[in-house]
Amino acid sequence: MRIGLLIDSLVGGGAERMALNFAEKFRDLGHDAHLFILKNEIEHDPRGVPVHAVSETGQLASLRPLNKWLLARALRRLVAAIEADGQRFDFFISNAEDMDRISAMAGLPWVFIRYRNSLLLFIQAKIGNSTGLKRRARTWRWFRKFRRIYGGRHIVAISRAMERELVEDCGIRPASITTIYNPFNFQRIRDLAAETVPDLPREPYVIYVARYCSRKDQETLIRAYAQAGIAEKLVLLGGTTSPQEEDYKQRIEALIRELRLTGRVLLPGFRANPYPWIKGAALFAMSSRSEGLPLVLVESLILGTPVVSTDCPTGPDEILLGEFAPYLSPVGDAVRLGENMRRALKDYPAIPESLLAKFRDDVAIASYLKHYETLSRRRGNAASMRN
Repeated sequence: MRIGLLIDSLVGGGAERMALNFAEKFRDLGHDAHLFILKNEIEHDPRGVPVHAVSETGQLASLRPLNKWLLARALRRLVAAIEADGQRFDFFISNAEDMDRISAMAGLPWVFIRYRNSLLLFIQAKIGNSTGLKRRARTWRWFRKFRRIYGGRHIVAISRAMERELVEDCGIRPASITTIYNPFNFQRIRDLAAETVPDLPREPYVIYVARYCSRKDQETLIRAYAQAGIAEKLVLLGGTTSPQEEDYKQRIEALIRELRLTGRVLLPGFRANPYPWIKGAALFAMSSRSEGLPLVLVESLILGTPVVSTDCPTGPDEILLGEFAPYLSPVGDAVRLGENMRRALKDYPAIPESLLAKFRDDVAIASYLKHYETLSRRRGNAASMRN
C-alpha cells in the first residue's frame, strides 16, 4: 500500500514522534509511506522516510482563509506529483489540527484523523469565564466549527475515553470511528535510550518531559516536588514553540526562585532524543491537566522507569491499570502528586510486558490496515448494491 502521514512540521514532541513511528513501521512492513509537513521545519531524524514540505513557512498568504486554500492546493499538487508513477495513495493519517482541515480542503480520499487532543477541553478554555448569552454564543460557535471539520470524517481515537467524548460529549457524527492506541517501537526506544548523553545529571533525579504550557501544568509539579521533600532533583525537559509558551516558562522560572528551588529544579531545554534522560531517571512524574494518550507515560514504562501521573482526561487510567492505578492523583492536586512521588520512589511494582502489549507498533499498524480494509470493503459492497 501507499500511505501518507500528515503533520504540521517535525518540530516538537509527541505528535511528531508518533507520525515518524507510523511511517517507519509501515515502511518496515513493505508499504510505501510518505510524510507531508505543512512547513519545512525538521528537528527529528526522518529515519529514511521521504518528507515532503507543502511550504517553507506555512504562510502563503496573509489572509487565513486564502492561506489555507493555497496550502490545500499545494498539498493536492504534491500528492498528485507522487502519484504520477501510477500508484495512488490508499489512505492518509492526519496527526495535526491544521492538517485535519487542509486535507479535507485538498479533497484527499480516505483520511483517518487521529483524535488526539480533547475538543471539549479546548472549547471550555475558549469559553473561559463568560456567562449568559455570550457563553452560549461562544459554545454554539465552537461546536458548530468542530462539527463542520470532523463530522462525516473517518476518526481514529487514541483512547477509548477520547472516542466516547467525541461522540457523546461533543455530539460529532463521524463517517466511522474506532479506537486504536498509538504505536510504539519498543526496540527503537530502548536503543535510543542507550545513547551517551554528556550532560545527563550524575545524581538521582525525577523527570517530566513536556513543552512549557498550562495544559502540561509544570507549576503543580514544582509545588508537588517542593512539598514532597525528596532528595532527588527535578528535571523539566522541554522547550517552547510560541510566545505564550515562553511566557509560561518565565512563570515557571519565577516560581522556582520563589520556592527557593534554584539548583534543585533543572531546565535543560528541548532534546530531540529524550530517552536517555527518561531511562536514567528514578521516576517520571506527569502533571498534565489533559492529554489524548500521554506518550511519555508509555515510553517511560517501556524503559522500566516508574511513573506517577495526574488522572487527567484522557488516557492515564487506560495505561496505569490494576496495581499501578493508585499512582494516579487528581488534576492540580500538588499534595497528592507529591505523596505519590514519595511513595513511588520508595516502592514501585515490577513493570510486566503484558501491561504494554496493546501499545506495540505491530498491533497498532495491523489495526489500521484491518480498519481500512473493512471500511473499503464495506464501501465496495454498498456500491455493488447500488449498481
